[in-house]
Amino acid sequence: MLQWIKQEKNAIRTVSELQEYINLSKKELSRLEEVCQTFQMKITPYYMDLIDKDDPNDPLKLLAIPNIKELNIKKGELDDPIGDTNEALGNQPEKALTHRYPDRVLLYPTPECGGYCRHCFRRRLAGKKEFQLTEKQMDTALKYIDDHKEIREVIFTGGDPLMLSDKRIDSILEAIHQMEHIVTIRIHTRMPVWNPYRLTDKLVSILKKYQPLWLVSHFNHPRELSETAIEHLNRLTDNGIPLLNQAVLLKGINDSVEIQRDLNWALIKARVKPYYLHQLDKARGISHFRVSIRKGMGMLRDLRGSIPGYAIPHYILDIPGGYGKIPMDYHYLNSDGNGLIIVETPFGELRPYIDGVDKKPDALENLETVHPLEVYSKSIKQKFEEVTEHDLQEN
Repeated sequence: MLQWIKQEKNAIRTVSELQEYINLSKKELSRLEEVCQTFQMKITPYYMDLIDKDDPNDPLKLLAIPNIKELNIKKGELDDPIGDTNEALGNQPEKALTHRYPDRVLLYPTPECGGYCRHCFRRRLAGKKEFQLTEKQMDTALKYIDDHKEIREVIFTGGDPLMLSDKRIDSILEAIHQMEHIVTIRIHTRMPVWNPYRLTDKLVSILKKYQPLWLVSHFNHPRELSETAIEHLNRLTDNGIPLLNQAVLLKGINDSVEIQRDLNWALIKARVKPYYLHQLDKARGISHFRVSIRKGMGMLRDLRGSIPGYAIPHYILDIPGGYGKIPMDYHYLNSDGNGLIIVETPFGELRPYIDGVDKKPDALENLETVHPLEVYSKSIKQKFEEVTEHDLQEN
């Protein structure tokens, strides 16, 4: 039996199984049983071995083991926080698809996961049999992609696409690869984290056939990049498959500049490009992981100048309701109010900048005020003015 399948078969799914790995008080047992009635648990033996069982606040423990706080559902939390299925937008033409951007489509080939993340934004469907696709539904989804020539990229998401068999992955990839309008394929997976043994030589040989193909991993903490994980990631990069990583900003796990710096250096060392750092979505029962946007932007600002630019991910907000992703960048451009552009260096120093080369900027003297540089066009400003109080309340 393949090692990754052994890990899957022996995954910890019940509180009684969890007791074999970690000491739990009667109170903890009772709470875990209560949480697992609503939100399921699944942890591979491999990942359990990475957890420091003597540390109640171990980040990897918080990422994997249920917490009673998950039952504290907030008013603003949503079953579908990023609007995968927003009927008003009509962005789910088929059960297996979300078509939000004209040139990209999300494909959900399976709801199964290698483990259940405690911060999951799709916990409404992860591991649920009712979201399992039939052959007919997959065929219908593939036909939709084939019929819509504006689509350039197919993004496999889930669930976890790598929970499918090699044969099934090969079959779906082959069907998409034959569509001439598709430029590239992207596979989003947390299997390199939960169960890196899934990255077998056979799977890599399948993926290699369908390049250009990108694999996006989901490492949230530097300790998740174990020697085993890196060894299996190397199989991909050694075969020309580029790797990206998207993390989520999580309280008590990676909400410090030091941990983010360590994580992104570890990714770069493993030949994985830090791609996205997501603001936590508003899914049910995960608000105890929430970090404010202000703090997140401050952390990204502090990373600038202390780590190479290619090692800094885009800080991203997925707008609730299905309205798309936006980058949240610290604004380094300012003005004195009289037309002079003032730039802030990565080290917090203000410097004058003339938007042209006809004259040399004077030194900054007697500077009374500094304003954010006005960057909005008249048309954009008019749209802001047209937003009514009713619109703001609706959203």
